[in-house]
Amino acid sequence: MSSCIFCDIINRIAEAHIIYEDDLVCCFLDKFPINPGHVLVVPKRHAQEFTDVDPESLKAVILAAQKATRAIESAFGTDGITVMQNNGAFKDVEHYHMHIVPRYKGDGFGWTEPEIDLASVNFDFLEKKIRGAMQE
Repeated sequence: MSSCIFCDIINRIAEAHIIYEDDLVCCFLDKFPINPGHVLVVPKRHAQEFTDVDPESLKAVILAAQKATRAIESAFGTDGITVMQNNGAFKDVEHYHMHIVPRYKGDGFGWTEPEIDLASVNFDFLEKKIRGAMQE
């Protein structure tokens, strides 16, 4: 086994319930789902962060995520879908992946937001800072 569980799944060293696969991506059921039918979309080329994924694989991940979303909606009659991914200290596997989570009213899963004093947020400064960084 390698040090990456997702690489092991892709290479059939570790078991998973694979629902879709092509040359660039592998989609399988999350072993610790938020809701039943929770799918992970993983590029076959190992990359730790979103910013490390090559453009061809990233496009394939997005298209597979869209395909999985449509399939989950059709299969389970969801009230919605949450598509998300985490980077840095907030990810639990060191291989970039997207979560496709079937959602149902009252399922208890949600987005929590801290209270922010909007009057103290300098949007002009933030815009310039991010815009400048995007030019680099």
